[in-house]
Amino acid sequence: LDRDAHVAYLTRSLTHLGSGFVVLDASRAWLCYWIVHSLALLSHPLAPSTASDVVEFLGKCQRPGGGFGGGPGQMPHLAPTYAAVCCLASIATPEAFACVNRKSLRSFLARCKDDETGGYRMHEGGETDTRGCYTALAVAHLCGVMDDAVTENVSAFVARCQARSTHEGGIAGEPGAEAHGGYTFCGLAAAVLCDGARGLDLPELLHWLCMRQGAVEGGFNGRTNKLVDGCYSFWQGGAFPLLSLSVDAVLRAMPPPSKKGATATREEEEEEEEEKERGSSLGNIAGVPACALFPAAASEAFSSSSSDAKTTKTRTLNAWDPTTPPFNARALQGWLLLCCQAPNGGLQDKPGKGRDHYHTCYCLSGLSAAQH
Repeated sequence: LDRDAHVAYLTRSLTHLGSGFVVLDASRAWLCYWIVHSLALLSHPLAPSTASDVVEFLGKCQRPGGGFGGGPGQMPHLAPTYAAVCCLASIATPEAFACVNRKSLRSFLARCKDDETGGYRMHEGGETDTRGCYTALAVAHLCGVMDDAVTENVSAFVARCQARSTHEGGIAGEPGAEAHGGYTFCGLAAAVLCDGARGLDLPELLHWLCMRQGAVEGGFNGRTNKLVDGCYSFWQGGAFPLLSLSVDAVLRAMPPPSKKGATATREEEEEEEEEKERGSSLGNIAGVPACALFPAAASEAFSSSSSDAKTTKTRTLNAWDPTTPPFNARALQGWLLLCCQAPNGGLQDKPGKGRDHYHTCYCLSGLSAAQH
């Protein structure tokens, strides 16, 4: 990983962007997030003055009625609201903590709630889809305004986006649409945040995610029969850690085949009972990780269950060990490091494409998911 070149590209972009970026005027909050989060993944802290400048700018994007626009003076929208809050979480200073008006944010989320479907509109009067569900629940969780009204019927809406949309197992943006990598991550993440992952067909979802990895390239594509793209290293690869948070539901939905019967030996029966006990130990992963900006008690469930999982000597065909990703993490890292790094810094969709901050952020995020 050419860290120095990527850091130089990103830090330069925080203070200067070319005239061509005028087309992203409604995505300025996103640019802050993509750059700041990428630097955090590279373990490169912002200078205090730079961090303060970013916080000040995002404060200008916040609307009096709640939520953030893509830039100063623009209408509030869940997408830039998510980007702004996540950027502030990465900066994690007292100034960043104080930037968000939680009361008005909670009011904005309530106005975006679609009571008819249970999902969230991206903005007032806008479209309802799984992006809205995830971004709304994510900022509610990060800012400490999550309650039953925020999560009500969200998991049911996401489940309809899987069951009524596709025979493949992925999740669509809305019922009746095609399964897609970005929508799948958003839908699964929303379900995990509201403790509703058990309502999804997790075995089919897991299969669909695994099948998105290119057998030749090692990267992920976003839909069936599409080309691989570096950004799906996160949108697809990042879904596997979410499944590890719901591993109990995965294991219950994928019962191991029974060995008992007329031909089963006593040794096989004992082995099966041991497998069940080990499988139940994998199901203790629960809750949502703590946030750096809004601290909570850190969950140790994953680390404690991982030690149990590592003692497993044999595995049934269907039991999933969350400490071993069910995708080829080494191949994904090879794709990202060999094919997605631009020679002058930044990462790209695929060879032949130009670098940009979006792909830099999500390629690095996917690399992190593959390595951790």
